[in-house]
Amino acid sequence: MLVKDKVAIVTGGGRGFGKAISLTLAREGAKVAVWGRTPATIDQTVKEIKAMGRDALAMRVDVSQSAEVEQGVQKVLQTWGQIDILVNNAAVLTGSTSAPDLSKLNPFLDLTDEEWDRQIATNLSGVFYCMRAVIKPMIAHRSGRIINIGSLAGLNGGYFSSPSYTASKAGVIGMTKLAARWLGKYGINVNAINPGPIPTEGAVFGKAQLEALTQLIPFRRHGNENEATGKPQDIANAVLFLASDLSEFITGANINVLGGQWMG
Repeated sequence: MLVKDKVAIVTGGGRGFGKAISLTLAREGAKVAVWGRTPATIDQTVKEIKAMGRDALAMRVDVSQSAEVEQGVQKVLQTWGQIDILVNNAAVLTGSTSAPDLSKLNPFLDLTDEEWDRQIATNLSGVFYCMRAVIKPMIAHRSGRIINIGSLAGLNGGYFSSPSYTASKAGVIGMTKLAARWLGKYGINVNAINPGPIPTEGAVFGKAQLEALTQLIPFRRHGNENEATGKPQDIANAVLFLASDLSEFITGANINVLGGQWMG
């Protein structure tokens, strides 16, 4: 019960990392507002949480829309009276990750204005909107945990990433550090978790990409040389640590959950 009676918002909570995070926080005692754009997936996550005997809300919120974010935060406050944890997980990952032929990758020439705008709006602006919306109630409470899901691409540029995805995740990492510097005096911790290439419903890698990437990961789970990729639960476990009192004196940090793929 590491987050017993805490109130959490998890964006993009209907699948992948977000679902694993939502279920893990609930299992450890939190009330969870599951945000997302697809009612069927967020409803399913909430159904699984309630089956544990925990409290949860399914909320259709597009984080790229500032007004929806503000309304969503107000609904959580009206329902539970506080917000203790924000996990900014929602992201758009498109571009070259599923391309089967590495020789045909040209992310700069192939990226459209519309796709650039879409990824920046969700992956970067959405994180800012959510942070801005929860900071005031967290300051009033003199405590809070903000956990932003970054990416290896934001650290080293990525391997098969789009320019907009890389730029958005680098922006998230920078904004995390600035927020940690400003909000620490209010008892608010702000940290980032950077996953490596973990296949999920929203991140489908081509076979060639996945094989190339796993060769760069030194860690093999339980000594199994064929098991190099991470799992959504690995990200959820890191979120749980940062959301709990176990990480009370950690802020402005980047926790890289990528099996040693990048050690800079």
